[in-house]
Amino acid sequence: MNRRKRLYAVFCLLLAAVSPNLANARPQLPDSLLTRLDEAHLDSLAAHTAQKIREAKLVENEHSVLVIDFFRNVPGSYSRLGTLLADRFSEALTGYAAGMKVLDRKLLKNYLTENWTTLEDLRSNEICWRIARQLGATGAVLGTLTEENGSLNLTLHLKGFGPPDKEDDLFPWRDRTAIIPLTEQIHSMLLQPGPNYARKADEIPDEPGIFRSGSNGVTSPVCSYCPNPDYSDAARTAEFQGNVILSVVVTADGQVTSVYVLKGAPFGLTAQTIKATRGWRFKPGQKDGRPLSVRVEVETTFHLY
Repeated sequence: MNRRKRLYAVFCLLLAAVSPNLANARPQLPDSLLTRLDEAHLDSLAAHTAQKIREAKLVENEHSVLVIDFFRNVPGSYSRLGTLLADRFSEALTGYAAGMKVLDRKLLKNYLTENWTTLEDLRSNEICWRIARQLGATGAVLGTLTEENGSLNLTLHLKGFGPPDKEDDLFPWRDRTAIIPLTEQIHSMLLQPGPNYARKADEIPDEPGIFRSGSNGVTSPVCSYCPNPDYSDAARTAEFQGNVILSVVVTADGQVTSVYVLKGAPFGLTAQTIKATRGWRFKPGQKDGRPLSVRVEVETTFHLY
């Protein structure tokens, strides 16, 4: 750590000691997960990040930033720790946001909730950035958590703040990494799954007259006409690949009704799948040779190639 960083860390420690109200205003990690020195490292990283973003040249008049959940090792590998640290870092970055706007991370959480998708779908930096753009950001702050020699390394990457061939030069590795001691509690939270915005089939309320496939001798409906949904332009641009899982009722005459999203996908693919599924036709499920209305799960997988 150079002299400037050491002085900054000491400043943050003194600030935390004399300003308890300011510390209490930050997102609280459980049971004092981070030490004051850890907090100072995050604040220092936020200050460097804000400066690099301000130095970037964009077509837009104002920088607008969204912090994506920090992933373990690779994009899409999410954890409770990564989400909490992203919340904390976003709050710290807001403190240095002169000349730019840091978007509330609730925008991302609401987007994932409304689309019933999961953090696993954010499996590339390009996908993360494209979603950030949809939410009004000019660029995204991405982070990777890695374990090394008893420490946890948080390494940031800025996406969308400059030409692709210049981005690595924009934020050198030594200025975009914070090192946190890997305590037992931190390691445990790193292994715990983060928020899941998908839904479970057992959350569907009971429906009079609707049977479940595979129960009490009820056979599953068989698809007779099930064309694939269209890829959205946004999903193609982001090179998104993933799946959508629906629970639908196939009526006794083979039509689809009562669509319930279990797991969706970003970029409008959930809506595309629902639209396509409503036009599907099935050979209905039966019991004792008699057609019935049956609730069944259907999965659509989106592949680019």
